[in-house]
Formats: sequence, structure tokens, C-alpha cells
Amino acid sequence: MNDIVTALTGIFDQLNPFNIGNLVVFFAWIVVFAFTTVAVWRADNRWVRLLCYLINQVFSVGIVLSWTLTTLLAYTYWQYSLGVFVVTALVALWLFRRRPRAEI
Repeated sequence: MNDIVTALTGIFDQLNPFNIGNLVVFFAWIVVFAFTTVAVWRADNRWVRLLCYLINQVFSVGIVLSWTLTTLLAYTYWQYSLGVFVVTALVALWLFRRRPRAEI
């Protein structure tokens, strides 16, 4: 499994780090990471928290993108990355807002 991951990250590193494919994967990773992090924190159902946690772990940095490529893209596009993270976190917070329980 480690050989497959190393081969995939090596392909991304050998290509132009600023190509559109790497940027799409990077920003998709930010969206998935921010949304699932908030969902794990705010979801009421245990199975939703577990599912979001598993998705979060599958899309972790070392698997989809290498650490060096992620650091380079985050440093170069830090304003856009921060904006995408904040907007996604706010949307996730709104979607997983707690509704007041009806009193009996």
C-alpha cells in the first residue's frame, strides 16, 4: 500500500506543482477536510460522525498530496486557502447547527 501511495505522490511531484490538476486536488482537499472536521464536531448522529471521520482520514494530506506539494501550494495560495477553509467551515456550521429540542 505504501508503494502505491509513494508512486501516486511521486507523479504529482514530478509534474508542475502549479498545474490545474494539483490546484483542484489541493482545494478539494481543503473543502473535504474543513467540512468533515466540522461535521465530526457538530453532528448529532454517531454514524454521521464516524463516516465523516473516515472520509477525513482517507483525504488526509499524506495520501492525496505529498507533504511538500501541500506546503508549497498552501504557502503560495495562503489567502485563497484560508478563504476556502473559512467559507466551507461556515457552511458546515450552518448545515450542522443544533436545533432546539421541543419541550415536553
